[in-house]
Amino acid sequence: MWNRVPLVVILGPTGVGKTKLSLELAKRFSGEIISADSMQVYKGLDVVTNKATDEERAVAPHHLLDFLDPLKKFTVVHFRNKALPIIRNLQAEKKLPVVVGGTHYYIESLLWDILVENEDATPADN
Repeated sequence: MWNRVPLVVILGPTGVGKTKLSLELAKRFSGEIISADSMQVYKGLDVVTNKATDEERAVAPHHLLDFLDPLKKFTVVHFRNKALPIIRNLQAEKKLPVVVGGTHYYIESLLWDILVENEDATPADN
């Protein structure tokens, strides 16, 4: 029997059904969704990035969507530093973290220790 909550990753290009699958998994296994899309962090751009709709967001909590002004910088280091605590908190609460997106480097930064050390740039706003 597993003591640890697994991490689910759904990776692929825009418009292939990642959101639908992530919602089904989150609903079935008491999970929450963490966006790993470099453009979905920005406010607006909903149609261009094929963001989850309000109805879809009501099915399961979503993280790292629509929180940053489009003129702000957001790097892979910023992403990792925001996503890892969310994942750890969900696992501690025995909730399934479902990371979904198409930005490979974002996902790689969570799975493997491949990043150059912390960036000197000012972190993105909360």
